[in-house]
Amino acid sequence: MKNVLFATTALIATAGIASAEVSLSGSAEMGIIGGDQGITNVAGNNNDTNFADQFHTDIDVTFTLSGESDNGITFGATIDLDEEGGFANTNGGPEAVFISGDFGTLTMGDTDGALDKAVAETDLIGDIADASTTYSVKSAAFMDGLLDGQVARYDYSIAGFGLSLSAETDDTGVNDTVWGFGATYSVAGFDFGAGFQGGESNTGVNQEGWMVSAATTFGAVDVVANYGEGATNIDGAVDPIAVRYNIAAVYTMDALSLGANYGEIHTDGVSTDKGFGLAANYDLGGGLVLQAGFGEQTVDNVGVSGDDPINMYSLGLSMSF
Repeated sequence: MKNVLFATTALIATAGIASAEVSLSGSAEMGIIGGDQGITNVAGNNNDTNFADQFHTDIDVTFTLSGESDNGITFGATIDLDEEGGFANTNGGPEAVFISGDFGTLTMGDTDGALDKAVAETDLIGDIADASTTYSVKSAAFMDGLLDGQVARYDYSIAGFGLSLSAETDDTGVNDTVWGFGATYSVAGFDFGAGFQGGESNTGVNQEGWMVSAATTFGAVDVVANYGEGATNIDGAVDPIAVRYNIAAVYTMDALSLGANYGEIHTDGVSTDKGFGLAANYDLGGGLVLQAGFGEQTVDNVGVSGDDPINMYSLGLSMSF
């Protein structure tokens, strides 16, 4: 739940000119976090070191700008101060700008590629510091950010179908554009998504990936699962294939929500990265939520013994404004 902290509406007293709005929303976290982390030394053996219990605070502020033209085209932008690293027009900073109408929606800036836009993620429930999702959600965004991070994406939807096309370009003009395609379909209480994205990274390596997802609700339980593969194309060698899959479920009863996630990335002959997460939320009303979470990850590297798990917990309050 997000309540607007501050909003202004500029009404211009000129015939045919529609209104514009600027709104401000935010979130904050406070609590404690901790856990254990396995650290690999130069000899290849893991030694546990304590991720000391500590206080945690975080705050995020988002500006949302919106307007409408004389002929009904909506337009706007968002600026996320939590990610503010400069507003250069080539760095994919914290801003995203869009126009939308009967023709669809065009978005540019810090936004998802078509694959990530179409595929449902398994972060259905969270906690402060993302302890329950950091190690367990193997994101569909693995093909975003191969170049400058500034994405242009076109979306169009009709009769339960959604289509997306995205591009991320190299500012230097040396590497190939990263193109993305995505599609969604909703029917009989099920939501399906599929996407493909590929191109050349800023290191000159060709990469490609695809992913599919399905989501539905059974009574008080929301369920999401996804599966995908990513490949790095290496000249004169066998291309390593990284298979990733995730599943998550959340049970909600009144103000209480309980969730569990599991995710895995397996690369033949290299490693298996697997993790799980557990979270509990209790909605206190008015945008205040009591949250607890735990997550653990183990990376089994081929030919290396003693791969210790990494884990983390959190307990605190999440605030939405």
